[in-house]
Amino acid sequence: MSSRNPFVADRKARTRFEDGEAAFGEALRAAAAPYIATDADSVIPRAAAQGLVERFGLGSTDQLMVHLVALAAERATPPLSGFHVGAVGLEAETGALVLGWNLEFPGAPIAMTIHAEGFVATRAYARGNRLARIAISEAHPCAHCRQYLCEFDWRDEIELIDPLGHRLMLADLYPWPFDPAYLGGCGAVPGRTSAHPVAHGWTVDGAVRDALLEAGARSHTPYSQAPAAAVIEMRDGTLLSGVAIESVAFNPTMTPIQAALIALVAHGYDYEDIAQVHVGADPSGPVDHGAATRQLMGALAPDAGVSILAWSRGAAGNKEGGHGHPQ
Repeated sequence: MSSRNPFVADRKARTRFEDGEAAFGEALRAAAAPYIATDADSVIPRAAAQGLVERFGLGSTDQLMVHLVALAAERATPPLSGFHVGAVGLEAETGALVLGWNLEFPGAPIAMTIHAEGFVATRAYARGNRLARIAISEAHPCAHCRQYLCEFDWRDEIELIDPLGHRLMLADLYPWPFDPAYLGGCGAVPGRTSAHPVAHGWTVDGAVRDALLEAGARSHTPYSQAPAAAVIEMRDGTLLSGVAIESVAFNPTMTPIQAALIALVAHGYDYEDIAQVHVGADPSGPVDHGAATRQLMGALAPDAGVSILAWSRGAAGNKEGGHGHPQ
């Protein structure tokens, strides 16, 4: 028995997609492939995206996005499910396309799995931008993803499109959400600094220290009141950061190490390229990010070191309510 679809698709859009796949699908993906190569960051700038639209005679960026979903899915690593999922997000501020895919981690808790939609939303947030649109293979994200997407302040404007011709708002799929507004908050705002952690007795390299503190200031933790961030130090010296993005429902919450791993794979690195992981967190806070980080790294990069660096919550920036506590 198949699930019931209450939404009507645009048959013309589906036909345009199918005709395009037959005519130039592989050539288009080959032209876009360099943007997810090992030395790229899985982002196609606006000008490059427009160049692809013109080169292949596409009518819009939306048509380009649905063609690129398959390219993103090729990068997925689903050793548990074998289910490859790709997503392409359109940044509202830059017009750039952010490509993402699902990640599964054998040997780690299955709840640490990262969904393609969450990958794209987390990447855009890290880049300081909102998402205007997400293309996926079918505009039918799971409930986990709907809950995570509704944590962001752009939740009322985000559209979901697919090669089948659907064009849906998140509100169509989740019409009565439990979102931050339910508790008087606005949700995660890209680029906002909401807490400025203060380091205590750190002996790490200055660049690591600066990256960790900068990331911590961008963490979205209005419910625990415990900002947290992670910085992955690669063997080539590159630093990649991730921040906690809490959900009003608590689960799904994006942990700092998950967010940092998204940055890692988006930039074309492998887990064995990890030299050291640094986590900044409040040891007296209600959330233990150290245990989850050690468990995940034990499965993915057992030779990498993990350091947990203590900080305390400093002066707050813009404030947002959550569970009765200001941030």
